[in-house]
Amino acid sequence: MATTRLRRLLACLAFLLVLAVVGPHAAVAAREYAAIFSFGDSLSDTGNLCVDGIPDYLATARLPYGMTYFGYPTGRVSDGRVIVDFIAQELGVPLLPPSRARNASFHRGANFAITGATALDAAFFQERGLGQGVWSSGSLHAQIKWFLEMKPSICGAPEACRELFRRSLFILGEFGGNDYSTPLCAKRPVSEAHALVPHVVRAIGEGVEKLIAEGAAELLVPGLLPIGCFPVYLTTTKQQKQQQQQPPDGDGSSYGRRSGCIKDLNTLSWVHNVALQRRIAELRARHPGVRIMYADYYTPAIRFVLHAEEYGFLKQAPRACCGAPGMGEHNYNIAFMCGQPGSHACDHPSNHWSWDGIHLTEAANAHIAKGWLYGPFADPPILNASESTTCRRVLVCLVVLLVFVLMGPRAAVAARQYAAIFSFGDSLSDTGNLCVDGIPDYLATARLPYGMTYFGYPTGRVSDGRVVVDFIAQELGLPLVPPSKAKNATFHRGANFAITGATALDLSFFQERGLDKGVWSSGSLHTQIKWFQDMKPRICSSLSQQACRDLFRRSLFIVGEIGGNDYGSTLFAFRPVSEVHALVPHVVAAIGRGVEALIAEGAVELVVPGTMPIGCFPLYLSAFRDHPPEGYGPRTGCVKDLNTLSWAHNAALQREIARLRAKHPGVRIVYADFYTPAIQFVLHAEKYGMVKQTPRACCGAPGVGEYNFNLTSLCGQPGAYACDEPSNHWSWDGIHLTETAYGHIAKGWLYGPFADPPILDTTKHLG
Repeated sequence: MATTRLRRLLACLAFLLVLAVVGPHAAVAAREYAAIFSFGDSLSDTGNLCVDGIPDYLATARLPYGMTYFGYPTGRVSDGRVIVDFIAQELGVPLLPPSRARNASFHRGANFAITGATALDAAFFQERGLGQGVWSSGSLHAQIKWFLEMKPSICGAPEACRELFRRSLFILGEFGGNDYSTPLCAKRPVSEAHALVPHVVRAIGEGVEKLIAEGAAELLVPGLLPIGCFPVYLTTTKQQKQQQQQPPDGDGSSYGRRSGCIKDLNTLSWVHNVALQRRIAELRARHPGVRIMYADYYTPAIRFVLHAEEYGFLKQAPRACCGAPGMGEHNYNIAFMCGQPGSHACDHPSNHWSWDGIHLTEAANAHIAKGWLYGPFADPPILNASESTTCRRVLVCLVVLLVFVLMGPRAAVAARQYAAIFSFGDSLSDTGNLCVDGIPDYLATARLPYGMTYFGYPTGRVSDGRVVVDFIAQELGLPLVPPSKAKNATFHRGANFAITGATALDLSFFQERGLDKGVWSSGSLHTQIKWFQDMKPRICSSLSQQACRDLFRRSLFIVGEIGGNDYGSTLFAFRPVSEVHALVPHVVAAIGRGVEALIAEGAVELVVPGTMPIGCFPLYLSAFRDHPPEGYGPRTGCVKDLNTLSWAHNAALQREIARLRAKHPGVRIVYADFYTPAIQFVLHAEKYGMVKQTPRACCGAPGVGEYNFNLTSLCGQPGAYACDEPSNHWSWDGIHLTETAYGHIAKGWLYGPFADPPILDTTKHLG
């Protein structure tokens, strides 16, 4: 008891010290932006160029683009996230949907950036005989026009728009890189590119003023990268000299002595950045009530070259991670660019700053985003805090010491100890497997408004945003787990075998009982484990047998939820509930066999979720409405006998887990509780920020009763619509949960109390 009181006292002291260190305003800084609106080129594009399909020439919309974080191409020109993604995540805003995404939700922001964009309109280049070198994808002027056209759908009334924009962050760029490359790639002299600087900077300034006129009060304006350090320019410059039969630069005078970068190209970037900062100073003086931040691309990129090891990068000449040998040592070849046949990606993009010779890796983007958010790579930083002092630094040290006292040193690094996540299950966990080969006509879940909250577009997740496995991955510092069926994805950090419609039992079990018409044959648990076994050689191709087993020993395996569809197939065949109860031993035995199969493959950390209280879900409340009043819970309004079925399954599953723990004492098996939090959402909705009401789908259409569920107009189908604020609801479509609900459940599984033991239990850890 004394120890507990001491820990509570120390916790209070730590909280007070945190307030002293960061200040009350900084503590909520990440929640102060209502939305983000982004403009720019391929450094910021999150998919606009691919919304209407993948053009034949666009290698950037094919793997290995997207391999690191998403596991598949998204239209981002990187191996994973770009800077605007990191900023959004740090500010607590959903990833920005591309503005061209059809029917996406833009009330938390939109990304108008598009690959190939210029600051100047195409007409400017056409007048100078440079029109052939410019993509007409969308200049800064065009992107702001798209923003103005979108305004009515974002906020309606002018005053509401101005208030929203006043509380939003506008990111204007990077712009200029494609403008300058147009004369450079046309083999015009660098002086001709220098002549563009005043025009480019003026166009950016005009864009800033237009957004201020619309109500923008917080704007971030990035400068230009040191283009002379990039493999594309280092390679093409050498090729041009060779073609023109010019002597090589024997004394190295054209290249930086320490960096190896092309001096006159970096000078061009530097001149642009100086002119842009002067223009920003003028705009600040003209608009004293507006905060305009200059974001520095140049300094961090130069540091990646000169001090690579400080950022976890390999110390080497500027070299593309993804490409093919060309002229020199830069791994860039314009005939075999990343994503095209003949090119390949390095094994560890996080060791490189240059992704494809033109754009940055996710790791580099993350370092730059951090510098823009907190300094020193922005003036002022986005989340500007008051000046640090020695006293505050001392307080930081005290906080760190208290964390170690309260949590123990192992807990401080627990989230970094899992090497990968391998997930199995049904639609509660599916991150896109059912959609990898295209969207089936019947599959409304692969259309908007699915995905509206976090991704801004459908991903195959059956929710408005993330599912539990996404939250777990992010909390553990791992990439989002890619669907196992994704073509050419990278699975060395995990794979998700879960698929919508999956059952614990094989299809033959239901066929023998005349129940197969109600079962999708998408992939039983047994089948998913076979997929995992088939994938093993790919996962471990570069590892020894022992290293492969060690990888699985350090991985988290999530087996389920699975079983809901087994019971659903029988219930919707209108068999008595007693017949459904008879399935419980078979379902639980199948889950147990699955766990043992994974243990045999080397798994030592497994999470096995139970099932939901299905009697609380609008689907079942609408379909089984013939119960007498006493058939419903007096406090919950849920169908009692269906919740009893869920309870019986969970009790049997926990007994099976106890048996497996005794049989495998060296293995840690976590029981994850879906039932308790879902009941809590019904009984105590307000504690979770949800609306207190009868179980009701956020996305659906009026049907029988007040549940907003109609089998003839399911979410994603004509006639159905989504509520304005999914975060106020726990039920998304009457069958599955909202991102908000999944977030609460994931937290309970990670830290308690909705798991036994919690995944990040401070008393047990990986060795």
